[in-house]
Amino acid sequence: MLNKFTRTAGISILGASLMFLLAACADGPIDQQTDTPTDQEVAEESNTIKVGAIFPLTGDGAAYGDPLQKVAQIALEEVNAAGGVNGKEIEFIWEDGKCNGADAANAARKLIEVDQVKVIFGGFCSGETLAVAPLAEAAKVIVLSPGSSSPDITTAGDYIFRNYPSDAKQGKVIGEEANNKGYAKVAMLTEQNDYTIGIQNVFSEHFTGEIVSETYLPDDSDFRTALVKLQAEEPDALFINPQTPTKADLIFKQIEEMDWDVDMIGNDVVAGYQDLTTKYADLVEGMLVAEFAFDRSNPDFIALEEEYKSRTGTDLPYGTYASTTYDAVSIVKDMLAVSETDTDAMKNFLYGISGRTGLSGSLTMDSNGDPNFEHRLETIVGGEVVPYESEGSMTEEGDAMENESMEEAEA
Repeated sequence: MLNKFTRTAGISILGASLMFLLAACADGPIDQQTDTPTDQEVAEESNTIKVGAIFPLTGDGAAYGDPLQKVAQIALEEVNAAGGVNGKEIEFIWEDGKCNGADAANAARKLIEVDQVKVIFGGFCSGETLAVAPLAEAAKVIVLSPGSSSPDITTAGDYIFRNYPSDAKQGKVIGEEANNKGYAKVAMLTEQNDYTIGIQNVFSEHFTGEIVSETYLPDDSDFRTALVKLQAEEPDALFINPQTPTKADLIFKQIEEMDWDVDMIGNDVVAGYQDLTTKYADLVEGMLVAEFAFDRSNPDFIALEEEYKSRTGTDLPYGTYASTTYDAVSIVKDMLAVSETDTDAMKNFLYGISGRTGLSGSLTMDSNGDPNFEHRLETIVGGEVVPYESEGSMTEEGDAMENESMEEAEA
């Protein structure tokens, strides 16, 4: 039995509780008093806008990721120095995708779930972007890749965009020119990843001759067995199809050691890394390649090259990727000016890009979030990548470079 004190205390407590509830009801429901801030309210209070960034920063893929991260930082500094977005600075949260799907997916989960970003800049490698795409699509997070070229990215999702062209175009122009050159059989040495397999598949669709192929894993370093098998097939040309310049270097070295004299075809990894074309100038002389076509004489691109060299003491590699990486930062800035949090508004902005001028050219996005850019045929003369027309004929620029190389050799 409760004593008088206990009963009195209980009544007092009950009364106090009722008074609190009545007061709360007078002001509105309790849950209205404890609402958490909306994304928009948080964005308005912050002095920075955080954007996720996934590039290959370690491993073989760092040959891309390291210099292109520096290009992105140059572009970002310029954006922020000019006032950023509505007076706020953009901050990139860098994550290492290591040029593979597993690491890129882990990076994306962290950026989406922990950092709660609305935009991911990258991935760079196709395998990175394809692994990030379903996670970003489910969370309605925008992905903008400046370097992923796998044809599969075209249908990767409604929030997935890129300003670098699909390898459906690279494989097509090389395949058609291989037909023009009269090749009946082409041997292919292909790394097993999304980017290179995409090139091989499209090349196979357009080349009408026979293809004999060998593949290797990203961690492999000895290609002699595969090369010997391909040599035994007596192909008219050998198509080298690596993911990174590190692997291309090893393959070229082992071809030299075999003393194999064969016409060669290469993907844009080979074309874009001048250290390779210079180091193996004799081996790759006349190699057929294709790169994304942009104007290297653009004064703004030249200014980027000069700024990069002043900071690093080295020449800017991968001009094609550098141009799209620089431009993508500017695109992110303008997209965030439309909305910092509404990714549907961002998405509509990206789909609406038409005739946007940048270092990489005039950009128009199609209904799949792909750019209108094309690939052009090139060849290697005297260690330099020069334009190529058809059936072995080069442009005047290419002829001039060949003559210059011959004069230097005679000297």
